[in-house]
Amino acid sequence: MAVLTRRFGTLIPLAAACLTFCLCSTGAAQETELRVWSYPPHPMTQPLRPRPPDEEFLKIVPPLRPIPEFSPDDVEQGMAIWWGDYSQLLFSEQPPTPEDLARQPVAQTPPGEDEPLILGLWGIEDVGLVTLRVKESAFPATIRHVEFAPRYVPTRYQGSDIEGGRTIGFATHLPESGTGEVKQGANTVFWINLQVPPETAPETYGLTFELIVHQRQEIVELSATVEVRDFTLPRADIAYGMYFRPTTQVDERYRTPELMRAYWRDMARHGMTSATLYNYQKPLFDENGALQLDGNPDIQRVQDMIADGLLTPDIPIMLLSCGLDEQKAKVLSAELKERGLPEFLQYTWDEPPLSKKVRDSLGAQQPLRKHTRLITALNDVAAMAYADLLDVWVVHCGLISPEIQKLAQEYDAEVWTYTCTARGMGNAPFNRFYAGLYTWALGLEGNFIWCYHEHYSWEGNRNATHVWVLPSDGGPVPSVEWEARREGVEDYRLLKYLESLIAAHADSEVAQEAQAWLEEIRGRVDWYLARNCPPYDYPWDGPELCPMCPNFEPEELSQVRARAVQYVLQLSEQG
Repeated sequence: MAVLTRRFGTLIPLAAACLTFCLCSTGAAQETELRVWSYPPHPMTQPLRPRPPDEEFLKIVPPLRPIPEFSPDDVEQGMAIWWGDYSQLLFSEQPPTPEDLARQPVAQTPPGEDEPLILGLWGIEDVGLVTLRVKESAFPATIRHVEFAPRYVPTRYQGSDIEGGRTIGFATHLPESGTGEVKQGANTVFWINLQVPPETAPETYGLTFELIVHQRQEIVELSATVEVRDFTLPRADIAYGMYFRPTTQVDERYRTPELMRAYWRDMARHGMTSATLYNYQKPLFDENGALQLDGNPDIQRVQDMIADGLLTPDIPIMLLSCGLDEQKAKVLSAELKERGLPEFLQYTWDEPPLSKKVRDSLGAQQPLRKHTRLITALNDVAAMAYADLLDVWVVHCGLISPEIQKLAQEYDAEVWTYTCTARGMGNAPFNRFYAGLYTWALGLEGNFIWCYHEHYSWEGNRNATHVWVLPSDGGPVPSVEWEARREGVEDYRLLKYLESLIAAHADSEVAQEAQAWLEEIRGRVDWYLARNCPPYDYPWDGPELCPMCPNFEPEELSQVRARAVQYVLQLSEQG
């Protein structure tokens, strides 16, 4: 069996170490089949085991909640109005909880942010078409309609057919629309984005909506409140981004200059600070080795990203498919700095296996490190195997163990993270936790996702995988997960801001209390995101149903933010 020797003498069997990063099955379920029956990628410590019994697979199915007792007004209007928590999983067939029915529609936000409100309508009977519109608002409000896609779970896959599950209506995309149909025993959900301008004064604002019930020719007036806080959050100080290959993997229809700029603005609005640059269109160097940045479409793209608020000179981006040598790296790095452009991190062998060929390839690129940093996406075993050859390790989420962190400190390497095993549709708690608490608690310097969008479109195939946004003729159509990712970035920014206030008021009792609370929260964050997730067979059952915020209930994510806000306000009052 092939092996690779690490610098401290441990031999890692190649066959055991190469963990898969794709969502695939090893074939029809067999009782004798050995595999890791959990969310991939798997830490190298996860044991192989035979296929679990059917009852284990049924644990992935969320129990159907009992129908709550509705008020006489709800029964009379044929539907129950409820306000949701955007950190929770949304399903079309799951009735609201008593907490949902009692929740007050209050959004709390600093100025300069977007904040969601979730309005749900549970059909006690068939009500028909309804339209939600804004009647009065102090600032822009965008109404989107939550699309649902039903699927039986556990989903039949390669011969496995498990009875005892049920059909689940998964939340997917959020087209800009205020119209939906209320049906008996199902949810109609509207996702309302409130865009609070930076200059908004800190006070409480009222919002009024009108819900038009078409068949009854009635209008139901709904009120909500927005509490604008007296502080602003700094931009994220690390690299948040999305892998994106628009020039080769997006239909020309969706690559107009106007739509391309809309993508950069959309990423910036969702808290992104970095990007991936695939040098496919025109080489950065001519045939004589001379640098030619002027007129290069990739450099123009970077300049557009800066103009649209996505990139800044202080946060690096990834440069892929460029083929630099030492001299070119030297010239390019100097010119980027001269022009005030971000640092270009040279991307190496993507998701490298363990082999002599990879080590030789990385070894050949070592002279570049005098002038640029080397970066790539990889698993935990590859990170340890090539620790001495890379400057930035983009380790798949759920694999950043304490051992990885310790080794990175030893090599003075930056640890970023990414995911390429999530679907990108409705798992709000995972996306918020991954971008927020997980990244903050582990002290990561970057957070990426595969990918912004490829191959799918709103006017075409919407049954997307590995895609957070669908392009459309009218602009990007977000998924629930894309909206949740923005909230996670805001959580990160808030926690970092709170840390800065604690440092500035170190002797304050409030600061010491806040610091102790932060340490307690950090200690609860588990590096292995899929710990205790039930087994599943169909590739998307687990990633869409397991919240992957271990040690936290999804609703706690909003509670953590609320308490952090209170500490920020208390410390801000101290000057």
